[in-house]
Amino acid sequence: MIAPEIKRLYDILTAFLGPSKGELDESYQLQFSCPHCQERDGSEESQKYHLEVNLQKGLYNCWKCSSIDDSMKGSVYSLIRKYGTPQLLKSYKDTVRELRESSLYKIHFSKDDFSVDFTDAEDEFIELPKHYCKFQKDKHGNTQAFQYLSQRGIGWPIIEKYSIGFTSYHDDDKNVSKRIILPSFDKYGDVNYWTGRDYTGNPKRQRYFNPKVERKDIIFNEDKVQWNADITLVEGPFDHIVVPNSIPLLGKSLTPNYYLYERLVYDAKANVNIFLDADAIDTVRKLYKTLDSTKLHGRVRYVPVKNNLDPSEIFKLYGFRGVVSYLRNATVFNEFDLINL
Repeated sequence: MIAPEIKRLYDILTAFLGPSKGELDESYQLQFSCPHCQERDGSEESQKYHLEVNLQKGLYNCWKCSSIDDSMKGSVYSLIRKYGTPQLLKSYKDTVRELRESSLYKIHFSKDDFSVDFTDAEDEFIELPKHYCKFQKDKHGNTQAFQYLSQRGIGWPIIEKYSIGFTSYHDDDKNVSKRIILPSFDKYGDVNYWTGRDYTGNPKRQRYFNPKVERKDIIFNEDKVQWNADITLVEGPFDHIVVPNSIPLLGKSLTPNYYLYERLVYDAKANVNIFLDADAIDTVRKLYKTLDSTKLHGRVRYVPVKNNLDPSEIFKLYGFRGVVSYLRNATVFNEFDLINL
């Protein structure tokens, strides 16, 4: 007989993975269609049950893709965090707790069965700063913050599209106080990152304050990326919001262990442009060579930039037309430019 708590754990998995290949039995070993394989290979993977879950051990493994992606094996907790919802994650933790406190557990299971292992996952989902406020149209809420955006040429259409907000001063959270908050959402619409930009101009404050997140595991505003259209890689979030269909690198690195690298190689169907600061040409060349050596060969471009400008400064000076004009000049490197990299 299957305990109701264990049946509830099974229902949590089927809520986001779909039906299992067989029924839940006392082996507690289940097979599901792997969501990662489906993303990469398309709908033909929907009836292939590569993903194995052992509820008793609290572990999962995709036998097809875990050999090339370490994130596709580990604790069931991390699987729910990656592909489920905050509500399902909470339900999973609460149900495990109930099960472990039951008399059935004490009779039939060991202390290591049906445990929640946090070793390969953060304990909580990323949340926006607690004092974050969205700008309201015609009710700016914070004149200094709104003026900062206006000075950068950023108006209501961009503010609304990207859910840009702000924080005022709060004594209990000084690091995040008085910042423009630019949130990022994953493909499911859940917050996966945010950046906080100081709007006071105080030289003693650090310009940016961000949550502690492993950046290689996220794509900033993944929910807004059109993978069938030209994609442009930029350096930071404030470049991203003014460049159509762009993805910020959140730095200047992109290697095969980045989630963004994987999605570009497997999912980008058109050209990939690299649009960084004028003084970052060496980084541009390295990124170009890295991507052009993959399935993207022949579809990688870079955007020449002059006068030490970056995309956000180009937008401030020339608006969207100026940004588009630069994008139209995207070109390729010749082999001589890349030979010593």
